[in-house]
Amino acid sequence: MKHLKTLRLLGVTLASLMAFALPQHAAQAADPFPSHPVRFIVPLGPGSGSDTVTRLVAKLATPELGQSTFVENKPGGDAVLAVQGLLASPADGYSVLMLSPSSMVINPLVNDSLSYDPQKDLRPVATMLRSAAVLVTGANSPYKTFAEAMNAARKAPKTVSMASYSHHYRIGSLMMQNAAGVEFNYIPYKSPSQVQTDLMGGQVDLALLDIGGALPLIAAGKVRPLAVTGKERHPKLASVPTVRESGLPDYDLYVWIGFGVSSKVPDAAAKTLETALLKAMAQPEFKTYVTEMAGAEVYTLPGKEMGAMIASETARYKALARQVDIVQR
Repeated sequence: MKHLKTLRLLGVTLASLMAFALPQHAAQAADPFPSHPVRFIVPLGPGSGSDTVTRLVAKLATPELGQSTFVENKPGGDAVLAVQGLLASPADGYSVLMLSPSSMVINPLVNDSLSYDPQKDLRPVATMLRSAAVLVTGANSPYKTFAEAMNAARKAPKTVSMASYSHHYRIGSLMMQNAAGVEFNYIPYKSPSQVQTDLMGGQVDLALLDIGGALPLIAAGKVRPLAVTGKERHPKLASVPTVRESGLPDYDLYVWIGFGVSSKVPDAAAKTLETALLKAMAQPEFKTYVTEMAGAEVYTLPGKEMGAMIASETARYKALARQVDIVQR
C-alpha cells in the first residue's frame, strides 16, 4: 500500500510536470512565420498595372520572407470579391491583399450593403505607390487649357461633358466641379478604354485618366493634357501644370496601392510582413519600375501610418460621396 501511495503521488507529480511542460514544448515546436508560401491576392485581372507591380513586390519580398510567394487574381465587384476571398481564408498572415482607395475608402461610402467593414475587418500593412491623374481632352477639342475648359463649363452649365469609369474619379470630378464653381455633364463608363475611345472621337469633352495609361495617348497626340491632379507636376509631363497651379489651390487627387491582411492576423505575423514588404520596396528594381514603367511615385508607409492616411481620405470623401447619385442600396 505504501508503494502504491508513492506511485500515485509520483503519478500526480509527473502529470503536473507534464501539464506544465507541454505548452512550452508546443510553443517551441510551433513553426515560425512564415513556414510555407505566402499568397498575394490582386482584385484585378492578370496583366493590369496593379497586378504587374504586385508580382514584382512579391518576387522581391521572397528572400526577405524566406519563403516562396505567389499571386492570385480575384477581379470583380470593385474589389469586393477579393476582400471576401481574403476574409474567408485563415487569418494566419499567409494571405495578403492588394489594397486601394476602392476597397478601403470608396466602397464603404457608396455601398450601404457592403459585406465587410474595412476599419474592423482589414489591417493595413504597407503602402507601395501612388499616382496622380491627368485631366485630358481630345486632340481636336477647342479647350487648350484648364481655364478654358472651366470657363466654358461655368458659362453654360452641364454642356461640358466629364467622363469617368470609377467611383474614385467620379468623386475627383465632383471635387473639381465644386472647387471651380461649375457643373459638368457627367457621363459614366465601365472601362478606361471606352473613355479613351470617346475622348479621341470627340464624343466626350473631358476625363480624368490614370497618368500611366494616359502617357502613350498623350505622346501619340491622341489626347491633350490640361492639368495633373498631384500637388506637384509630374516628371513625365513637366510642361503640364497642376490643377492647383491652374486656379484650384487646394485640389489634389491620388490613387494609391498598398497591402493589407485580415484584422485577426497575429501582430507578430503582420509585423513580419510589413518589414519584408518595406525592404522589398526599398530596392532599386522596384523604384525604377514604379517611376519609369508605371509613371507613378514610390509611396511607402508602414501599417500604422497607412491606417491614418486611409482615415483621413475617408473623412475627406464622405461628404462628397453623398452629393452624387452613386450610393448602391
